[in-house]
Amino acid sequence: MFNMNRTTNYTAKKTLFKSLLLFALAAFVLQSCSDDDDDVVVGAPVISNFEVGGAYDEHGDEDLENDDHDHGDEGVVHKGEGMHVGADILAQVRVSSITLEIHGHDLVAASGQVEWDFEQVYADPKYLVLNPEFHEDIMVPANIPSGEYHVKLTVTDEAGNSTVAEVDVDIVDEEETV
Repeated sequence: MFNMNRTTNYTAKKTLFKSLLLFALAAFVLQSCSDDDDDVVVGAPVISNFEVGGAYDEHGDEDLENDDHDHGDEGVVHKGEGMHVGADILAQVRVSSITLEIHGHDLVAASGQVEWDFEQVYADPKYLVLNPEFHEDIMVPANIPSGEYHVKLTVTDEAGNSTVAEVDVDIVDEEETV
């Protein structure tokens, strides 16, 4: 009986050893590196549905806190009100930053007006993901010159790739209500 236990023990150890050896070999094969791994190309982020316009709710009231905006006035923004900037971003790796820039095209400030340039880097956790939806409402000063402003959105991913989307918007005085 003693001899049988020894044989059973030996067979169990031999089976366990073979299993561990097979597992180690499989792990080594799957873990091995090749030169092809370094050649993986990650595409730059894609910006789509880039929109800029007045930030109003469906009743025409200014609403900078509500995400359910009706942006029927795309491309025109009133001074002293909110400017909605939105875009869908498709990224193969996480986004590392989104930069929004706004500046005037050769606009001259009249008496009582100031030149306005806006630049902000967004690194909020809600944007540092794969495929974020960018949505910000920017308060436009009331004392800036009317005219055409250039809006530039730059998205950079963790691989160092970046993409730029640009659009022009007219910033005008608030229309008189009758």
